[in-house]
Amino acid sequence: MLSLVLPLYNEEACVQDTVTGLLGALQGAGCELILVNNGSDDQTPYRINQLAIEHKKVKAYHLADNAGYGGGILFGLRQAQGTVVGWSWGDGQIAPEHVRSCLNLVRREGAQLAKVRRIERQDGQDRAMVSAIYSQVMRRGFGVHTTDVNGCPKLMPRAVFEGLDLRSKDWFLDAETLLKAQEQQLEVREVEATMLPRPGGSSKVNWRTVMEFNQRLLAWKRGWRPE
Repeated sequence: MLSLVLPLYNEEACVQDTVTGLLGALQGAGCELILVNNGSDDQTPYRINQLAIEHKKVKAYHLADNAGYGGGILFGLRQAQGTVVGWSWGDGQIAPEHVRSCLNLVRREGAQLAKVRRIERQDGQDRAMVSAIYSQVMRRGFGVHTTDVNGCPKLMPRAVFEGLDLRSKDWFLDAETLLKAQEQQLEVREVEATMLPRPGGSSKVNWRTVMEFNQRLLAWKRGWRPE
């Protein structure tokens, strides 16, 4: 079974269509969708409760306070029951069939980590520049060869997830995943995807996120690891 975590912070405009699309794409695959309300102050809690009532494959969890991007994901992964686990976004910007493609890479082709690599984006120049900076730093400073560090979904066998021992509670979680995968010489496979426009709401990434990311990378280079 696949356990897919969706961290949700003020995603009332997106979550219904995102979850419905995922359930359709994963029909027959054996899955549970773990929706984590990450301290939202809009109608997200109500909407995910309704989805959990309507669909037995959907589970709703609520954090009273925002635990950070990574914190919400790690909380959800602790609830996961599947033999394949991972996370994606709840904003509808990745077509749900790409989750199925990543799952096939893990189940049928033996990939130890499968992820999306966005080859086209529709979320503005600022976000494109952020991703370009991430990729350049990861490639030149750490030898991680991907043009999309943050690309999701990220799926892996449960044993791989447990071996990675992920700890980051902020936006560094995606980078930590790839850095540790490289250290452990895991096979990482990517699915190319075009990023879709947001159906509503707003991005939570900003230039402060970039600064925090670079600070974490510098600390990683010096031997720091998330606790």
